Amino acid sequence: MTPEVEDQKTPPNGARHLSQRHLQEILRLAIPAMLAIASDPLLGIADTAMIGRLGVEPLAARAIGTALIGGIYWLFTFLIFGTTTLVGYQHGAHQTEACGQTYLHALLVAIVGGVLVAAAGIYFAPHLYRGMGASETVLREGVLYFRIRVAGAPFIFLFYASVGFFRGVQNTRIPMLIAFLVSGTNLVLDYALIYGHLGLPALGLRGAAIASWTAQFVGAAGSLIIFFFSGATVSYRPREWRVQWPLLQPLFHIGRDLAARTGALRFSLVFATGTVARMGPNALAAHEIAFQLFMLGSDVVDGLAVAGQALAAKYVGAHQRDAAYRMGKTLIVCGGAAGCLFGAAFLGAQESIIRFFTPSLEVMVALGGGIFVMLALFQPANGIVFVLDGFLIGAHDTRFLMKAMLFGTLIIFVPLSWLSLQLGWGLTGIWSGISVLMAWRLITNVYRFVSRRWAVAAKRQ
Repeated sequence: MTPEVEDQKTPPNGARHLSQRHLQEILRLAIPAMLAIASDPLLGIADTAMIGRLGVEPLAARAIGTALIGGIYWLFTFLIFGTTTLVGYQHGAHQTEACGQTYLHALLVAIVGGVLVAAAGIYFAPHLYRGMGASETVLREGVLYFRIRVAGAPFIFLFYASVGFFRGVQNTRIPMLIAFLVSGTNLVLDYALIYGHLGLPALGLRGAAIASWTAQFVGAAGSLIIFFFSGATVSYRPREWRVQWPLLQPLFHIGRDLAARTGALRFSLVFATGTVARMGPNALAAHEIAFQLFMLGSDVVDGLAVAGQALAAKYVGAHQRDAAYRMGKTLIVCGGAAGCLFGAAFLGAQESIIRFFTPSLEVMVALGGGIFVMLALFQPANGIVFVLDGFLIGAHDTRFLMKAMLFGTLIIFVPLSWLSLQLGWGLTGIWSGISVLMAWRLITNVYRFVSRRWAVAAKRQ
């Protein structure tokens, strides 16, 4: 009897038991993923605070370098999401050596891509800083900082591939522990190398870059040591390995879809920020505060999305699509509940939150009222959107996500942002556009999930 037929005959009490089991699976994977994801922005805050004490120019140099690196590295996040989906599928099908084969191919892409990015970044560093409008003082500070940071690209890409592998085999604890190790190493070396403590020289901004490079090396080395020498991963290590294009091709396909999807989203956000900047500094400050709160909710719910992706890939690989669908329904409840908590917190502490970010009465007026309420009320919808993104990526339905995002950003959101400036709708118009975009993503993701068209895409894999 096929798993699908068995699923259809599940009695009501059995369905409740399965929902509880799915909830346990989701939380088991989601909580370590949330903690790992949270460690990165916390590290960024601490790093910024320490560099900020060096003066304005080093902080400006760091800001430009971090923006450039973030813009380059997001192209390679497919090493996380693509590897998770492919390894999760093979894990569900009990193809343990195939999981290792996929991981080794992802490592190859990471090394080659990382070396190319590092070489290009080192060579073009001065041109990139000038293109970002850096003054000569900031450029002198920033070029060396950026060159050291970008030289660690092979290590961070190796870590990306490793995170994807471990998530695919349903283990988010190892990436969490490595993320803590990386952040801890970076923070200690930041303190030592920026200011000259613990017997190390005071290197200022250059010390911060060396700390980051070293931490990235530690993360990559730790990941590889666990895979190649730990007893827990011995069944995944292939007895022999050679480069096979059929194993690289699906990784590139997912990478293409996700790069186009994420690129469209990032373009629309940059376009919106540029539009708000023309409305004046108060509007821009209010927009930045609202956007950071938006991203706070996104980062937390991303832990649930990670769990949804890994579990969807596992169930699809095991040909248990009904089980995947039931897990997806539980995932939606989790995402909606998380969004409700954020929405209630935003509404309940609106005044305190705004005052925490700014003492400016003009910014408070620009942010208060409709925009903040809109941000809060859409949190439940946002939670559902983000977890279904993870589910559909895990089901290998990335082509649909790419097309839906391209339409939503380029046909809906960007024109609404432009009209907000031309017709004087102001910041309310921009955030109405963001709300419409999220409503579009909610409708398309929910329809795709409920219609089970993702299962058709999965069968083609």
